[in-house]
Amino acid sequence: MPIYNKTKLTLLIFTLFPINLVSAESEKWILEENEEVQSEIKNSDKHRYDIALTKDQFAEFRLVQKGGDLMITTFDTKGEKIDVFDLTSNFGEELATITSDVTGTYVLEIQSFNNAKVPAKYTLEVKSISRKALTPSGKVDQYLARWDSATSPGLAVAVVKDGKIIHSNGFGLANLEYSIPITSNTVFDAASISKQFTAFSILLLESEGQLSIDDEVSQYLPELPKFEHKITLRHLLHHTSGLREVGVLRSLAGWRHDDITTESQSFKLLTMQNDLNFTPGETFEYSNSGYFLLAQVVKQVSGQSFAEFTQKRIFEPLGMDNSAFLTDYQTIIPNKAYSYRISTDGFIKSILNSTMVGSSGLRTTVEDLSKWAINFEQPIVGNFNIIQQMKTTGIFNNGEITNYAFGQVIDPYRGTDTFGHGGTIAGFKAFLLRIPSQKLSVVVLANLPYLNPLNTAYEIADFYLSTLPQTSLTTAEVSNDTLRSYIGDFEVLGGLSYTITKDDQQLDLQVMGGAQQPLTHLSDNEFRFGAEGRKLRLGSDKIIMVEGIYGGLVLEGRRVLLPSFNANILDLSEFTGRFYSQELDTTYEFVTEDNQLKAQNLRSEVYLNPYDTDTFSGNTGFFLRVNFVRNKDSEITGCEVSGTLIDRIKFTKVG
Repeated sequence: MPIYNKTKLTLLIFTLFPINLVSAESEKWILEENEEVQSEIKNSDKHRYDIALTKDQFAEFRLVQKGGDLMITTFDTKGEKIDVFDLTSNFGEELATITSDVTGTYVLEIQSFNNAKVPAKYTLEVKSISRKALTPSGKVDQYLARWDSATSPGLAVAVVKDGKIIHSNGFGLANLEYSIPITSNTVFDAASISKQFTAFSILLLESEGQLSIDDEVSQYLPELPKFEHKITLRHLLHHTSGLREVGVLRSLAGWRHDDITTESQSFKLLTMQNDLNFTPGETFEYSNSGYFLLAQVVKQVSGQSFAEFTQKRIFEPLGMDNSAFLTDYQTIIPNKAYSYRISTDGFIKSILNSTMVGSSGLRTTVEDLSKWAINFEQPIVGNFNIIQQMKTTGIFNNGEITNYAFGQVIDPYRGTDTFGHGGTIAGFKAFLLRIPSQKLSVVVLANLPYLNPLNTAYEIADFYLSTLPQTSLTTAEVSNDTLRSYIGDFEVLGGLSYTITKDDQQLDLQVMGGAQQPLTHLSDNEFRFGAEGRKLRLGSDKIIMVEGIYGGLVLEGRRVLLPSFNANILDLSEFTGRFYSQELDTTYEFVTEDNQLKAQNLRSEVYLNPYDTDTFSGNTGFFLRVNFVRNKDSEITGCEVSGTLIDRIKFTKVG
């Protein structure tokens, strides 16, 4: 039973406030303001706390977890679920909030995530009870209070309306070691929001007659290989080039995520490639390689480094004094947020030692990005033609169009077009949302690794969109027949396997054979999964990730039929040996271990499972599939390795 440190508590008689979800293992108590509770909860038990609120109050709660991953579910006065709060794992704080619409008794329910078998201790307190916010800005701050932790990373936000910053604030910590809070002037890595500045730089040069976006890339970068098909700057701008993803190539070659990564290394790796993932213009495939090369084009054409060009042509004219593309990862940046990731013991540093620019590399603040957003409405840099061209979407070879336009994703929302782009790198998350018809923009920059910045930006925008029609969401149950039609295996991003299974009325998702994640039904054929609130649209023949790691991009996967064969007939020793890739200058040794095939080099180990007669699937994103190649005598002479956004990297057997 909980220990109450500050006030005496009276145990409620359960019949006074019946809730359908109360089980025999549940216990329930009254919770009051300025009260702290200490307790221990076992596996499937539920602890329920009643709190009396009057109409239009805002209550904040703080749960400190000790030795277990706990989640908080809130319920209204009718016993209907309001929200679920489960942002961290088995450490640190969980913050929860309730906004009361009527006077009555509300409920917080605490339980272990995944019914953990080990008992967990916790401390629960009511941080504060205040009046419900009436202004949009006040509502934003109350919505973001769930991330305003004194012990974890957080985020900064800014809202632009009618050409002015009308609200900005910070929540959580920029630095955990020194407990430095985030403010609107905290500097973050903006990750792939950088691509907007790269596209804009190319258009600035085109407007001056120094290049055309229909020029071949090799015209400016002759070191690139002579591929069978021509690649233009336009292909790079719209992610239709077919270039292999440079970050995944680095991983396959043996780089770690925290290794020092330079422009020259990455450029050389791209010049070593002998093939493309697909014919340019045939399909959309998100490519950091393309935007990295665009920055190299800016450098060649302008005679300045990309960092110098953007500083003089964009940042200085706009007064973006805290923004820069850095050419040295060791540069000291005042007010810079640290990056973190989650381990089983808490937050640890996520090191970023990259000097690549164009695809990412921008360091900035929410207030500086607000000035960039205002430039689309009131141009100081560029001109009307460039602003309009930034809205132009890509066109495939067959005449169909994409929703990607010059570093921006165009999506309809509440009856109007939105322009957005997100990004993630190390533990940083970012999203810039513009809604031109409303002259409204929202900027979200975070060092909170499990935040979904896209969802957060749209939630904030909703507080200012009272004149637009509400999005209609229906939570009607999906029929069993419909759910069963979604069951199957799907392939996303050229090799990432998604498996949908069904248990009773519940669909579950497995990514690459990992742990099952429940799919929460949102509306029609749309489901949510994961702590970051990612969304999927399911169909009988395809699966679409609506909000993926790139923020706002629609990533489509197709149903695949897994081959059926007897793996016991394989002689694994036939696939062993040393295999060398000229495209990576890397050698992998294939060995057997505990009756399983494994590919290894000095820095990587990949475990392989039989997929077909000469095909194995890997357990990591950069090594998803390997197809072994035989000569006319059926002897294995090499293999082709494919991963996320890289296809058919050739290896030759050398021993």
